[in-house]
Amino acid sequence: MKQKLSLIGKYFFLILLFAVLFSYAMFQGGFVSWFLFYAFLPFLLYMIILLLYPLSDWKVTRKASSGLVEAGGSLYIDIYATRTIPFPLYFMTVEESFPLTLQREDRADDKFTSWQETSVKRTMARVVFPWFNKKFHLRYRLDHVPRGDHRFGAIRIRTGDFFGFIQKEVEIDSKGQFIVYPSKRDVNFSLRSKTFEQGNTASANFRERQSNMVAGLREYAPGDRMSWVDWKATARTNKMMTKEFEQEKSTDAFLILNGITAEGSSVKFEGAVEFTYALLQKLSLQSQELSFLSLGKERRYFPSIHTERQREIARYHLAKVQPDTESEFSKEIAKENARLPKQGVLMIVSAEFDVPVKESLLRLAPHSSRLLFFVVTPEKEWDFEKQKYAKELKEHGVYVQALTEKEWANAEFEVKA
Repeated sequence: MKQKLSLIGKYFFLILLFAVLFSYAMFQGGFVSWFLFYAFLPFLLYMIILLLYPLSDWKVTRKASSGLVEAGGSLYIDIYATRTIPFPLYFMTVEESFPLTLQREDRADDKFTSWQETSVKRTMARVVFPWFNKKFHLRYRLDHVPRGDHRFGAIRIRTGDFFGFIQKEVEIDSKGQFIVYPSKRDVNFSLRSKTFEQGNTASANFRERQSNMVAGLREYAPGDRMSWVDWKATARTNKMMTKEFEQEKSTDAFLILNGITAEGSSVKFEGAVEFTYALLQKLSLQSQELSFLSLGKERRYFPSIHTERQREIARYHLAKVQPDTESEFSKEIAKENARLPKQGVLMIVSAEFDVPVKESLLRLAPHSSRLLFFVVTPEKEWDFEKQKYAKELKEHGVYVQALTEKEWANAEFEVKA
């Protein structure tokens, strides 16, 4: 309202200035007075028309760079602006308004050195010179983009006359949504077998052949080991016969992300999300059945992650998930007892490791054939007390691994349980 009143006041001022110059030329007469009138006339007319020109005639759209963008990477944004009225504009300033989700930086692995979130005030203002053009395009780059669902709002456009007397601006609604996924990292499993029962074995690669489980006999084929030859059957049939082994059932895996964290644990939570993503990628390819449960503000349960589409849906959830600082892990995990597996491997990734979490794990241990707990923590916080918790859990069959700066400095995670 204030801007409209200001423009109306300037409009009447220009009309008054035009009338004064014209009256001066009429009553004064002579070359000088008329020269001044005609010299200022184009500028006066331009300013009057500029006041009437609707900046809302511009239509602005955004387009993000193609391809999957991961946390810590760069995102290119293209802005396309078009209009229908080719009014000459000497200059125009385009300003982007960034959402709060982008007012921080993800420094990739460097964030696990300081364990501090990097806040930043992102700005983008570009000057273009449209003149009579009906469209223009500009591109800018965002570096160190954080994981998340980033929703853009309006774009502010400013313009004015040659002298700066007239200044107009408008916010054009141009909603856009860009998803930044967690960083990708590989996991190297080395899990010791506990039993040879089918469907209840944790092997180094989740698909390892059990060489002592004979399913039948067949003729020798190139590549078969001599230790597989059944000499009795060979003598009986006069043909080289080898043992055919039953392929081990792939281990069922159940993965849980504990999204319940304390205040000020944003970097640890990001680490938990990244490690969960790494486990999800690995397990979905190597286990026969993978279930995924995300605890927190937006509780989600994925009963089966096996196809590329299912992996995509789970990855989308991990891109959007935010920490929950109000709930309690012990209460939330208790609600999910019916879903937790009695066979296979249960893996829990967390940014917190305190007494309530330890007690919850002790309650889960007797009901799981294999329980692995991963906690993202700075090395200085992995103190004697936390190590005592880990030792107590180990005595009850729970494997605990702390993901400190040392683990994040490696190219891939090592899991040796």
